[in-house]
Amino acid sequence: MNPIEPNPRRAAAAADAGVYASFLIGGGEFALDVRHVQEVVNLPAAVAPMPLAPAFVSGVFNLRGAVMPLLDMRRLLDLGDDAPPAGAKVTIVQHRGVRLGLLFDQTRRVLRPRDDERTLFSYEDGSTHGVVAGVLRIGGDLIRVLELERLVSIENVPHAESAAGASLAARAKRAHQRCITFRVGALMLAFEIHGVHEIVPAQGIEPSPVAEPLCAGLLRIRQDLVPVVRFADLLRAGATAPRAAAGAAAATAEAAAAGEERVIVLKLGALHVGLLVDAVEAITAYAEEDLLHVPVLTRQRAAMFAGCLDLGERGPIFLLDSARVMDHDEIARISGQHSALFAARNDQAQAARRSAAMRRTYLWFDALQSFALPMNEVREIIDGGDGLIAMPGAPDFVRGLHNLRGDLVTVVDVRAFYALGEADDATRPERRVVVLEHEGALLGLQVDRVRSIAHVDAANRYPIPLLMRKTLNAATRGDVSEVIQARDERGETAHLLLLDVARIVASVGEREAVAADA
Repeated sequence: MNPIEPNPRRAAAAADAGVYASFLIGGGEFALDVRHVQEVVNLPAAVAPMPLAPAFVSGVFNLRGAVMPLLDMRRLLDLGDDAPPAGAKVTIVQHRGVRLGLLFDQTRRVLRPRDDERTLFSYEDGSTHGVVAGVLRIGGDLIRVLELERLVSIENVPHAESAAGASLAARAKRAHQRCITFRVGALMLAFEIHGVHEIVPAQGIEPSPVAEPLCAGLLRIRQDLVPVVRFADLLRAGATAPRAAAGAAAATAEAAAAGEERVIVLKLGALHVGLLVDAVEAITAYAEEDLLHVPVLTRQRAAMFAGCLDLGERGPIFLLDSARVMDHDEIARISGQHSALFAARNDQAQAARRSAAMRRTYLWFDALQSFALPMNEVREIIDGGDGLIAMPGAPDFVRGLHNLRGDLVTVVDVRAFYALGEADDATRPERRVVVLEHEGALLGLQVDRVRSIAHVDAANRYPIPLLMRKTLNAATRGDVSEVIQARDERGETAHLLLLDVARIVASVGEREAVAADA
């Protein structure tokens, strides 16, 4: 036989054995069937932690608009917990409509083994070791073969859906939504604003008679005793690598020491529960088309996720479904146990709740003084106003224009507008811009800091007393007609000046017109 002609028997054996791409992890070589390899990319700079995922899931990253799970193969294969080396590679694989990113130290070679160079293994359990399906004997090298069928079947491995499903969801465009973003350890999470019943400082949590590991205690909120769940513990339960868990615990301790901890109160029917979080960050607007699919987990906890928002430098934010969170086994059990325990007290509180039917929600912010705005007219809260577009000839109180996803928003410094006294940026480290939307008009108010979201009964909202009114300067007096009473972080009573949004918008327009004529 001519030596350069193909050998039919060898060609058939090679076809049966397939083609493999190999990769290195900690000095060992592993191979994947190239039919499942879509591409190899550099390790992204931004990898967000994945809530509730196993320790070998490093997190998720944005791959051209798709949320991609990243599996650390070193951890998955019990090869240690070392950080990935410089130049580490991520192999994007797809199998049965599931896409995953696999983290390796580096790429190695492409192999076309003969059938007699491959040995297959079998496993009786479903452990992660089952992903090693066999060994290739290439010369003197032993190369372990990874089996994608077994890998995607490991319990709780996140799955990224196919691009077809994601594009279908992206076409379902709806009006802009708003969500409240908050931090738990290294995670950025959010609830749709309508799913949050209340947000209060994490002060005055009392011991609970119900012995539940996740229960931090009881919080008295007006007439209700609300069980508080350590949300960080729920999210990390058995799912975070030791190094990441230590970092998250340190972040939680730091938030507690700084007094930033908040309790996000959810309500479903007669049941209440408070989620203890490290800090509430902002209100963020998004379109339904911005919502990316979250890699699916194989346990019940997956139902808690509504999607993921990629906010550029802020990184991915996981949007949670408040009703599904309330339905979660541990939370539903804690809430139900406390509801039964305090049934009589809750019955007595029904009358009080009915009397509070006129309760309204307000955004509390500071600009030297404490102010409030109706939440239904707050579109979102953004960073403090760096990089504004200058407006030639604008009044001194106008700091510039902000490009809010194509809409130009006039940003007004509240201190300057109401002549409350100047302050440089060093004295306002938490500076924010509150974007108002009134009858189609957008206006940004630059404030010192956003304090919280307050739910206030009608009885705690009243006309501004004459003596207090006389202490206000003329500029402020025109836009304030009422005062609301709320509780600060220490549980002390605070009086907030309630701003009339319609009047603010009109006042800014009037004063801009005067400045233009001058």
